[in-house]
Amino acid sequence: MIANPVRLSRSHWSVYSAGGIMIGQGFWKHYVGKFFASLVLLAPLVTWAASETESRSFSHKDWDLVCDNTLTCRAAGYSPTDTELGVTVLLTREAGAATPIINQVILAEIGEVFSDKPRGIPELVIDKRSLGKLKVDNEQDEIWRMDAAQLTAFLSALRRDSQISFKDNLGDYVFSGAGSSAVLLKMDDVQGRVGTLGALFKKGPNDESAVRKPVAKPVIIKVPVKDKESREMTPQEMAFLKPLLMKEISIDEDGGCSDELVNAPDVVWQLARLNENQSLVIIECWRAAYNYGAMYWVTDNDMKQPPELITDSGTDYRDGTIDFLMKGRGLGDCLDYESWVWNGKTFVSNEAGNSGRCRMIRGGGAWNMLSLTSTVVAP
Repeated sequence: MIANPVRLSRSHWSVYSAGGIMIGQGFWKHYVGKFFASLVLLAPLVTWAASETESRSFSHKDWDLVCDNTLTCRAAGYSPTDTELGVTVLLTREAGAATPIINQVILAEIGEVFSDKPRGIPELVIDKRSLGKLKVDNEQDEIWRMDAAQLTAFLSALRRDSQISFKDNLGDYVFSGAGSSAVLLKMDDVQGRVGTLGALFKKGPNDESAVRKPVAKPVIIKVPVKDKESREMTPQEMAFLKPLLMKEISIDEDGGCSDELVNAPDVVWQLARLNENQSLVIIECWRAAYNYGAMYWVTDNDMKQPPELITDSGTDYRDGTIDFLMKGRGLGDCLDYESWVWNGKTFVSNEAGNSGRCRMIRGGGAWNMLSLTSTVVAP
């Protein structure tokens, strides 16, 4: 979530066939830029960061790539958009020489075709020939994986544009290789593997001695706060803070916060004390069909220093952490998220990402496509 929000009208819906996604315009208004920077649903879309400590993302046809700030890359492929039984495959690889390719497979569980009938263990099918049953990766979450031989055949099938599917007792789950060549080549490029023996797509004679090394996670020291939860401001606090903060707030139904939510006489803002000198002020900013967002301001208690806006689309505060969580559509099968932790001076972004495309795989989304990760050290 690096890009600035794009402000658009919230009165209609938009459908993007590239990602199979329907997004309410209220969501578009405040977070479409950040959403697509991480969810990469438009094809082709490239957002290459100049610094190695920033994320990279790329999308082409039915495949997406997100490489986080440590240079760990995650490539996700999906079924074609018109497929009744959907499936998604995630390939994860850390930076560095000779790192393994971790694969995971999730079969769709949303839709009218699913019932209480036992689904059984899925098998991999390439060009109508079964390559055997998958292994259990996470039994509780029903995540499967291909063994080494199956993964080799799978990657080879992608390069040959072969027919790939997965099969269980409910039927065949057609998988799309469209876009995989571009995405896997880009994954090799980000990690410096193009032309090496360990490349996913464009192999060559070189060893991996010169591939890019992983970048260490940033370490954030989380500092305790005085108030673990926010509360309503007192009339005296409102009388003092509101006139000062209103000078900083953009009230614009087409691009800022809603006057009805921010400035109505009966609206009471929220406050949480961070320490003896600073507080967090929370003001609801906007609402849409299935998303909402609030401004989170860090203020000096005497308001002698300019307030700092952390986000205008936060959704929760608890014990020194601000969270942002948005649905890509009302069904809730795709999410975008970010969180910030208090370091004693300000709130620092410690994690950001998305849950993959809106493809009716499962509620809450299929994957954890991180664009930003860190190590938070709490007292």
